[in-house]
Amino acid sequence: MTAVRSIELAEHWAYRATIERDASLRFARLADRLASAGCHRALCAIATEAAAQERAHVVLCAELATRFGGGWTSPDATVPEVAPTSWSAHDRALYEVVAFCCVTETANTALVATGLDHIDDRAVARAARQILADEVQHARLGWQFLAHHPLDGAQAARLGVHLPTMIGGAIRLEQWRTPPPVRDPALLARHGAAPVAERRAAFVGVMRAVLLPGLTAVGVDVSDGARYLDQLETLAA
Repeated sequence: MTAVRSIELAEHWAYRATIERDASLRFARLADRLASAGCHRALCAIATEAAAQERAHVVLCAELATRFGGGWTSPDATVPEVAPTSWSAHDRALYEVVAFCCVTETANTALVATGLDHIDDRAVARAARQILADEVQHARLGWQFLAHHPLDGAQAARLGVHLPTMIGGAIRLEQWRTPPPVRDPALLARHGAAPVAERRAAFVGVMRAVLLPGLTAVGVDVSDGARYLDQLETLAA
């Protein structure tokens, strides 16, 4: 493996470590918000456990970045507010759990799973499978929340309006417009970074097959979200 190619791998896993670190902070905040809003105790416990799992993912990703000749140092981070500040504590928790768990973590399960068949490195495969198993549980937290806390009409309507923003928050939009050049896509795929076209297809596919029907079932009008996915596909084309 050349030094240039190794750098790409190191950068990929360092970026993943940062993403996992951000997720750990967001789950910790979510656990506090669920508790403050009086949500089901089991859901608070799942969110707390998810924060710990994301911290373990940071270690996995940072170790791989180091193995490929790079490294990872945790940058300073704040968790940006995503829910409208005018909403009640319960409704802000609702927004956060839908945006983060139902949308982002559901997407992450598809994105990680898409790359598994390409991987031929044992350490990378082991890390990817562990991350995938945990992400599945994190996505389920969102759907369990909706099962324990049924939406009223106003909540469902607001979620429908904000659904495009939630979906947009789960992607790097620049990669849908003009993804960065990759020196050796096959090498990256074998070490955990599936080709951009496959990741795009996996994202849109799971949003259409899982997210939209799941939200429709609890009374959310997903038409704005469906149109946003149409726009993403147009960008990709």
